[in-house]
Amino acid sequence: MTEKRNDASCVISDINKLAMDWAREHAGERLGTKWYDGEASTEPSEKCPVSESVRLAVRQIITDAFSHEGPMSELVERIRVAAGISILDDERAQLIADTEVKFAMAYGNLEAWKRTNIVKSVKWLKSMLHTERDVCDLNAEAGAIPLGQPFPSGDEAPPAHPRCRCTIAIAELNGPKRRAVP
Repeated sequence: MTEKRNDASCVISDINKLAMDWAREHAGERLGTKWYDGEASTEPSEKCPVSESVRLAVRQIITDAFSHEGPMSELVERIRVAAGISILDDERAQLIADTEVKFAMAYGNLEAWKRTNIVKSVKWLKSMLHTERDVCDLNAEAGAIPLGQPFPSGDEAPPAHPRCRCTIAIAELNGPKRRAVP
C-alpha cells in the first residue's frame, strides 16, 4: 500500500490539475475580442481577428501546458505556430501565453479555495506595474468580495484585460466549524 503524500508538491499538483481542467473548458475564450475600458466584449476585433480553430488550438496548447512541465518559450512557439506565422508575431504569442496561463492559474486557485471551503472572501491586488486607471482600480477599490462573486469588472479573478499583472488574495478565512451543543 502506498502512503498518500501531503506536502506542498501535492498541493501544487492538485491546483495545476484544477488549472488544467479550467483551461480545457475556457482557455482562448477571449482571444480576438474587442476590449472596452478593460472589459472583453462579444464582438470580434478587426485589428486581431482569431478564428475558432485557432481559439481551440490555443485551448489545447494551454491545457497541455498544465499536464507536463516545459519552458514558456515552448508554449509561446506552439501558440505562434498554431495561429500561423503571418497572423501572429512573437510579442502577441507571448501575450496570449501569459494571459491564458494567468487565467488558468487564477481560476485553478479559486476552484481549490471553493472546494476547501476555507476562504470566505478575496480581494483584488493591483500590480505595481499598473499605470493607467481602468477596471482593475475599481476591482481593487471594491475591497473584500465573497468568494465566487464577481468583482466590478465581472471577473472573479485577474487578469481583467490583456497585460494585466494584478493578482487575487485571500481577504478573510471562514471561521472554524463549531459543533452545536445538544
